[in-house]
Amino acid sequence: MAATAQNNEKVLEVNRSDLRQHQSKWLKKARGQHVLLVKANDSEDEKIVLDRQYFDEMRERVGSLVETLEIAMDRKLFNQILAAADTLEEDLRLGKLHSLEDAFAED
Repeated sequence: MAATAQNNEKVLEVNRSDLRQHQSKWLKKARGQHVLLVKANDSEDEKIVLDRQYFDEMRERVGSLVETLEIAMDRKLFNQILAAADTLEEDLRLGKLHSLEDAFAED
């Protein structure tokens, strides 16, 4: 079966009959960033098998990307962030900023 790489991800292709005959072998290969593509005659019937941890990491990344896009699309908020970024260097130099430890210290 063919293997392709994309973003440290390795896609392993297997047909359904080979998966049925050697299910344990193929499922063990779907670990980490190794993704199993179960081929079919019709591409709409193809399936992907992922490691649960890798799937959760991808969901988290997609969620972060959506949040970033929502912020970037909110013109008012994005302009406020850009304006604040312009003053950060000077505020840091003047000692106007506090560390996270200082800001959230429990007394």
